[in-house]
Amino acid sequence: MIRNLNSLSLIVLGTLLASFSSLPSTLAQSNWPSGFYRASSRPEVYYLNTDERFHCHVQNPSQMEILGGFGQVRVVGTESFKSGSEFAGECGWPSGFYKLKSRPEVYGVNPKVVCWVSSPAMMEAYGGFDRVKVVDDSSNIFAQRKNVGDCVWPSR
Repeated sequence: MIRNLNSLSLIVLGTLLASFSSLPSTLAQSNWPSGFYRASSRPEVYYLNTDERFHCHVQNPSQMEILGGFGQVRVVGTESFKSGSEFAGECGWPSGFYKLKSRPEVYGVNPKVVCWVSSPAMMEAYGGFDRVKVVDDSSNIFAQRKNVGDCVWPSR
């Protein structure tokens, strides 16, 4: 009797496992935590935000370093981490001041907009050029932000 019960248990267990393997891939992939990922066969890094269901492409090494470095990138077998999320394009930059390596212009970035710091005196009023991060020329500082033109002078 116990031998028959064990056989029956194995059959039920096998049936359950088979049913789990046929779940839709979007359901199976919903367990990816938010973070940085790349497929082992590809160099591109993506940020996955599971709360807001989007992923974006990290633009270049300059951006990855500003976002915390390559040490936090999870290398996975495939790009299945993107399943069930919307592609948002290039990742935006964190709030701060940026300039491209080969250009003199400095831009201020905040969560919604980008503005141009129109003079050295204005940059000094914002705390000085030590606050400016120099990034790769391939960087799109305007990604995910609206360009509002000149920055306003900071309040004193």
